Amino acid sequence: MTIKSDECWLSLVDAFQSAAIGEQTWDSALQGLADATGSRGSQLIGRRSDFSVLYNVMTNIDPELQQRVIQLQPLNPRPPVVERAPLLHVMADWDVISPEEAKRNRFYQEVLLPVDAPFFCATVIERQEDLFVTLGVMRSRADGYITSEQRQTFSLLAPHVRAAIRLQAALEGKTAAVLAECMDALSIPLFICDSSGRVRTLTHAAEHLVASGRGLELKHGRLRAARENESRALEAAIAISLPAQRAPGPPIARTVVVHGSKIHETPIVLDVFPFPYHCATSVITSFAPRVLIVACAQRNMDSRRAAILSAAYRFTAAEVAIAQMLAAGKSTEDIAAHRAVAIGTVRFQIKAILAKCSVTRQAELVALLNRF
Repeated sequence: MTIKSDECWLSLVDAFQSAAIGEQTWDSALQGLADATGSRGSQLIGRRSDFSVLYNVMTNIDPELQQRVIQLQPLNPRPPVVERAPLLHVMADWDVISPEEAKRNRFYQEVLLPVDAPFFCATVIERQEDLFVTLGVMRSRADGYITSEQRQTFSLLAPHVRAAIRLQAALEGKTAAVLAECMDALSIPLFICDSSGRVRTLTHAAEHLVASGRGLELKHGRLRAARENESRALEAAIAISLPAQRAPGPPIARTVVVHGSKIHETPIVLDVFPFPYHCATSVITSFAPRVLIVACAQRNMDSRRAAILSAAYRFTAAEVAIAQMLAAGKSTEDIAAHRAVAIGTVRFQIKAILAKCSVTRQAELVALLNRF
């Protein structure tokens, strides 16, 4: 496809805007860019300032070949030159390396030629403190070196791709903000992590929790536990919940318990789970909510359970107290001694609790209580 009319041009621009709001895939929009410049495929890659790759979308390249390109990326002479250029400054093959040098370069000979993508055109479309994004097209031997007209087309479309990236980032930021506001209203400690596992947004209750000195802290944007083994467990739970590591199937929450320095201090229970996948389908921006971490201490869990039992099952205050002790594994005798009442009184109250919950056995009751 070449741009032969204003209608074709608007269609290309609309494709990137549609990708930004989730109405079509980035792959199809990027391939439209490749077609418009007479190229085999396109690439959109986002890196952090430490050169770790956040995303790397390549179109019309076999996945196995893509993996080889990624593995040998440190040998690629193109990124260091392109990424130092001014924003939206377009560069092509011989702006980076001479034909003679390309013949001796390992990346060209072992990677680009075997995948039939020896030619390119690229530009940096976004550069921030901890992120830069490069847009490029990959060209085959048949495509040849990019022409002046094709390079001009690429140059004119690049700002529209940049605008789409920024639009999507803004929308995803709003998603995280709205979620955090909802959790704030419920006084729930919530941490929202991005695609790299960094905490991007947290509620006021979460801020208070990490400032309380109870074994949980934020270091360089990452959630850490004071104890090394618990910190490793938390890091592993976050990593497994990221889209790149997730196994097929429904999201699975993982629980990590964090202990403070004081022996009798109530531990913090962290539930780590993936952001609902249909709400986080983009792989383009780094700021989308990817992992949610909900923190609660045992007393907060007890308060929540008490509120549910009172509202949903019309428990009396005494019944709530007995139910909480049953959920904690206390025996009838222990409960009677703690409440300074006869065992028969406790058994009568447990029968009332069973009836209100529509269960017949105490084991069923405990299982029900532990859901809250």
